[in-house]
Amino acid sequence: MTPSALRGLAVLRENERDARRTLIMDAACSLFAKKDFKQVTVREIAKQAGVGVGTIYNYYTSLDELFFDIFLKHAREIEPLLSSRAEKKPPGLNDLCVLYVDYLYTHIPFYQIMSHFMLGGDLSPDATEKLNTTMRTLLDRLETALQDAGAGKDSRVSAHALFAALNGIMISYARYPGRSNDEIRAHTRRLAGRMADIFAKAHADQDAS
Repeated sequence: MTPSALRGLAVLRENERDARRTLIMDAACSLFAKKDFKQVTVREIAKQAGVGVGTIYNYYTSLDELFFDIFLKHAREIEPLLSSRAEKKPPGLNDLCVLYVDYLYTHIPFYQIMSHFMLGGDLSPDATEKLNTTMRTLLDRLETALQDAGAGKDSRVSAHALFAALNGIMISYARYPGRSNDEIRAHTRRLAGRMADIFAKAHADQDAS
């Protein structure tokens, strides 16, 4: 077989592997939509994906590895969403906060998995660095929006505080009993906007003092 044919075969195998990995992640996400991700078993994921349990372990040595792959998939989706709007301009602080919370609400497994790892999930050093890089990117975006809104010194600390506050909204209201999905989504968006206003006003008052 020629070198060109060998390279083509290698690409084909890699594409097939990526497709199988995507199939497994999609199967897991469909199950996460029905129940807490930590309650989902490998056997259930394999059945949903139409593969054997052994196939899952050919791609992931543990469920945490699968969870982390799903986290990275969503992180790659949310980053450009927070970086630009239709007119290609970065969203302001209010829009950014609403976009972030709205994404979490419509992708609850991403929020749950992110919380899982931030609270001490089992990650390899390489995965930990990828997690840190992803979180730094989110915080960079929040910090830029805060600076555009007038934040001066300690803008990084403010970005950390705002990030914690936005995630706190999800902890408090994302699964609030007795409310419809539309009511919860509208309320979390409203709270995110209010949080942006509070942080912007705090920096304006700080500059005025």
